[in-house]
Amino acid sequence: MNSSKITPPIPHTPYLPPPTSHLIPPTSYLLPLFLFSLLLFSLLPSSAQNPTDPPPPQSMQKESPLTKTRPKFTVGGSLGAQFGAFGAVGVAPIVGIYAKPWLLVLVNAQYSYMWRRNYYNSHIWGVGAALQPIIIKKIVVHVGYEFEQYRFNWLDGSPKRDPQSFHFAVLGGGYKHYMSQRVFFQALILFNIPLNQSTVNNYTYGYYPFFRIGVGIDL
Repeated sequence: MNSSKITPPIPHTPYLPPPTSHLIPPTSYLLPLFLFSLLLFSLLPSSAQNPTDPPPPQSMQKESPLTKTRPKFTVGGSLGAQFGAFGAVGVAPIVGIYAKPWLLVLVNAQYSYMWRRNYYNSHIWGVGAALQPIIIKKIVVHVGYEFEQYRFNWLDGSPKRDPQSFHFAVLGGGYKHYMSQRVFFQALILFNIPLNQSTVNNYTYGYYPFFRIGVGIDL
């Protein structure tokens, strides 16, 4: 008597995008772009007097009110962008205090919109704090921490999930140019280093470089 095996049905599993651990950030073209930006803004005219110019008359060498005291605070904001396996754009207002003339301690808030084509998009809110020492004239280092919350919208129709929280160390540096005695331009290239193991659909977020370009005012 013949008997046939009955194959049990394969349970349905939700769609999971492939992991991206094998993807390499395209720093090969991002780094030259960033260095070109530094070169471009290093050519901007400085507010300081040209050393080859003759000194002004003694009667005109009075100290202005802005130069009598060092700035104690700074306020400003920046626009951010990220390229690679994930795309993102964002804004980040900042407030800071000068602990030393060469050391800025700042706090920031941020909102970003991130996407990966055909997989998902996400709204991101976050807060952070950082130190920005000036190591060489116009060159700054950025060492900070950011807490970010992601709200994912999966494009395959999967149900929405609770917001996912991530903790990052933010490391990088860039260029700071004063366009006047108190107003400055700043361009940074930064990396998010994950501090927790939180993942969503086999994705680990972080490590990809992103840019922040903005202006600030010393008070």
